[in-house]
Amino acid sequence: EKNWQQVDFVRRFGNPVFYSDAARLEVLRAAHVDKARLFVIAIADPGPSLQIAEQLRRHFPGVTVFAVARTRQHALQLMDLGVRQVIRRSFFSSLEMSRGVLQALGETPEAAQRALDTFRRFDEDTLLRQQALYRDETLLVQNAREAARELESLFEADAAQAPAAPPAAAAESR
Repeated sequence: EKNWQQVDFVRRFGNPVFYSDAARLEVLRAAHVDKARLFVIAIADPGPSLQIAEQLRRHFPGVTVFAVARTRQHALQLMDLGVRQVIRRSFFSSLEMSRGVLQALGETPEAAQRALDTFRRFDEDTLLRQQALYRDETLLVQNAREAARELESLFEADAAQAPAAPPAAAAESR
């Protein structure tokens, strides 16, 4: 941890924590990363996060890396560095909010979950496809537009296959 106040706070609870910069190779070596099976980068700031991932890739290629990404661009950059376990910070909270919104709009919990599952799979696949072209803005914009049309088609097909819900008045009279 590079913030001495955070180090002090965590230590008060009896947790081992070190004040240092994990982007520095000597720090990673002192922490015996060469003996680690995995390494977690929980820094959401893209700059330091990418520096650490680069050091790990270059000097400890056998270590599996999990990393938090602040943005889609950050996730793509981490993926370029060989990080395959990328957790996008706002992605899952957005999915949870979407679940609540869909249910508030009258969707059943099952239909809301189906929509979230469809979107999540589609977005993860799209992210993998975009990794190859995200540095070319023209291609990225074109791909994003195509992906939006494809997602719309997926949801339209899902809506066509979903059983019709009974009208509200008919459901109440039963």
